[in-house]
Amino acid sequence: MSLTEDDAERKRAVLREVLEALMSGKLGVVSRHFAPGVMFSNRSNAGVIDGPWFGRLEGDFRLAGEAETRSFLNELMQKAKYISYEERGLVIEQDSAASLCNWMRRNEKDGTLVSGTTMWWFFFTSDSRIRYVESISSIHSVLPAREREAAEA
Repeated sequence: MSLTEDDAERKRAVLREVLEALMSGKLGVVSRHFAPGVMFSNRSNAGVIDGPWFGRLEGDFRLAGEAETRSFLNELMQKAKYISYEERGLVIEQDSAASLCNWMRRNEKDGTLVSGTTMWWFFFTSDSRIRYVESISSIHSVLPAREREAAEA
């Protein structure tokens, strides 16, 4: 079965809405796009600076329904408030998709600037809801507030 243009556009619109919510920190009602029992698999090299926080959300999580999905996404976004982000591509193939996002965020505790990339993979149900999300994030650079302030002076 081939992917029709309508199916691809519907999935692209869903993913853009979900990625915008995740990266902007404005969840809205994107939890409706996830199927009951959705599985999130999160990995990163964030232990370098954010070990305790990412340790709680790194791994595999099966979420029972919309309320649990909304709660999980809220927790995920609490610490990941991005200053900027850029989608670097979105590919849709049959019942799967992939996207790459570059981002920068500020650590709220100490003002450190962190930049990185997240690769996302999505798998859909037959009714175009997301049934599986895998993310792998990589931190590229960490600029401590002290060094940034000295460079700006």
